[in-house]
Amino acid sequence: MGSIYEDIVEDINIARPTATKLVLKWTVRIAVALITVAFTYGQIKGTRTNRLADIESGLSENTKAIVEMRQEMKLSIGALNGKIDKVYDDGLKAFNDFQQYNDKKLGMIIDYGSKDKEMLKRMLEIMTLEKTKTVENGVQQAKITPATPVLLNRNDSISIVVKQIKNEK
Repeated sequence: MGSIYEDIVEDINIARPTATKLVLKWTVRIAVALITVAFTYGQIKGTRTNRLADIESGLSENTKAIVEMRQEMKLSIGALNGKIDKVYDDGLKAFNDFQQYNDKKLGMIIDYGSKDKEMLKRMLEIMTLEKTKTVENGVQQAKITPATPVLLNRNDSISIVVKQIKNEK
């Protein structure tokens, strides 16, 4: 066995590489390492940039949706305020009609059972005017005081709650 090994090795001339070959070899190794590092860095940076682009596009879509929702809310709140004003006005008209009916009814009762009818009628009118003025002031105050919408985010749905702000005087 020893002779076969010697026969094979005998023909091979193993020589140390020259300095140029050694420098060339290390240059290629360093270049391959730098190319690998640059490629890896580029892949990581590209992935990060793509994620940021996705986040930016999602953010711009959400911003657009919020702006549209605000416009719709302004229109809806305006319509709601109009409906509330109509309810206040209709309620005030119904209250005034009731007061007039009540005045007539009480006036008829007074006519049947009182001696000083004029004084009682005037007292009734004064009390009715005071109550009417109180209700009118309350309605006007409610019209002046703005209703503020509050957005509550619950389970990816939006609820709008309208709260009345009370003015303390």
